[in-house]
Parts: sequence; C-alpha cells; structure tokens
Amino acid sequence: MQGRLSNSYKNNIQAFPIQSWENEFKSAAESEIEVIEWIFDELEPNPILTSDGITKIKQLMIQNNISINAICADYFMNKKLFNESEIELEKNIEVLKKLISQASKLEISMIEIPLVDSSSLKNNQNKEEIRNNLEKVISIAEDSNVTIVLETDLNPQDFEEFLIKFEHNSIMANYDSGNSASLGYDVKEELPILKKWIKNVHIKDRIFGGGTVPLGQGHTNFEEFFSTLSKINYSEDIIIQGARQLETEITPKQTCQSYQKFVKQYVDKYYI
Repeated sequence: MQGRLSNSYKNNIQAFPIQSWENEFKSAAESEIEVIEWIFDELEPNPILTSDGITKIKQLMIQNNISINAICADYFMNKKLFNESEIELEKNIEVLKKLISQASKLEISMIEIPLVDSSSLKNNQNKEEIRNNLEKVISIAEDSNVTIVLETDLNPQDFEEFLIKFEHNSIMANYDSGNSASLGYDVKEELPILKKWIKNVHIKDRIFGGGTVPLGQGHTNFEEFFSTLSKINYSEDIIIQGARQLETEITPKQTCQSYQKFVKQYVDKYYI
C-alpha cells in the first residue's frame, strides 16, 4: 500500500505520501515489491489528478518496473457517496468520474471505495443510496476498463446480496483479512461466498474487536486465509496493508520487507 514505505504523516497509519511518493517507486523495487496500490485521499496535491503527474507516474513505473493495480480512494470515507446533501453528492460523484478517467490513462484497473468506519453502510437506505449513485458512473467505468471494488464491513451474506443487486461486473469486492478478523467473520465461510466478486485482497492483521497490529500478532488466521484463498482459485494481486511499527526502532522500508517475507512464506506454500 502506497505510503507504507515512507514515514507516517501526522501519525496516521495511512495517507498519501506527499513528500516522498516519487521515492517510493525505487524503494518498492529494492524491496522486490512489484505492485503499488495508489492512495487518493484529501491531501493535496495528488499528482494522479494532473496531466504532468500522470506523465511522471508513468515514467517512474517504467523506470522501476512497478505497476499500479488500484487506487485506494480513502477520499470517499469523508466525502461520502451517500448520506450527503445533494450538492455535496454531486461534487463527490464528479470527483469519482475524474478519478476513473485518470486511472484509465495509467491503465489502472480498479478504484477501491472503502465503506467502513466513517463511511460504513448502517442501513438499507445507505445501501440503496450508494447503489443508485454508483450506477451513475458504471457506464463510464466500463468504457474506461476500470472496475469499482467495494470494501465493506458487511457480513458475507449481506455483502453478497448487496453486490448481486448491482447486476454488473464493473462493481466487485475488495477483501481485507484484518478487517474480517476484527469483525469475527470466518474466512472459510466468507471467501467461498464472495469468491466470484473478489478482485483485490488486502493483507492486514487486527485484534478481534480492535485495531491493526503487526502481521502475526493479531487474530487473523493466515494459514486458513491463504489455504482458502488458494482453494477459491484467487489469482489477482495481494496488497500488504500492515500496521506501522515504531519508526525510531525500525524504518518503514524494513517493516515492509519483513511483511513481504511473512506473506511470501504462505504464498510459496499454497501457490507454488
């Protein structure tokens, strides 16, 4: 996940690395990381919105042999696509349309919209409203070869029902191993139910009912997770979204490298 190779911004676990985003491409390559998921939040400027930025990003991707698989649009956690005034909704939908256009220029295949925490879907009205608003951009996404992937805290049955109602393969799912563990969901139940929709996976560890912790220190059962992921024939990217560690003791790059090693042991076991 972009930003994890840089020092934290104002002690946030995740934020667009304004000062160091260019350097992260080189650090990723040196760490044998092949894919970055780009962060789009409220921090400005974000180069993905400008023509010069797109050109620079393309150059860095080529120079470092790094691809960008998705845009993590944390922006929409505060600037929601539901439960907002009509004026604000119109503005937010226009931002999403612009993001789809920019993603297409970089051949980024997904935009992830987190529907958790401050943007969690609390009731059927929320679900209906965001479904109606996303349907306004589905044709644009389809024409741009961009899939919108949703990350929710819904239980697997409700999430499946929510996705089915879109009736469109431009709306898919992101699966987060840590969020699932925190909510007490059973990965052996979730993944088979959601397998046809899962297009992107975040690797995270969390305490049941609590926050993110370093990989292997929480309640995520990585053995069951990777075993089941393999059984459902998931073959897309895996994005490591691990907890930050004390930057006075270990650098962000060292943390990412240790997480890379941690994940690789399971990938090698279940995929090679």
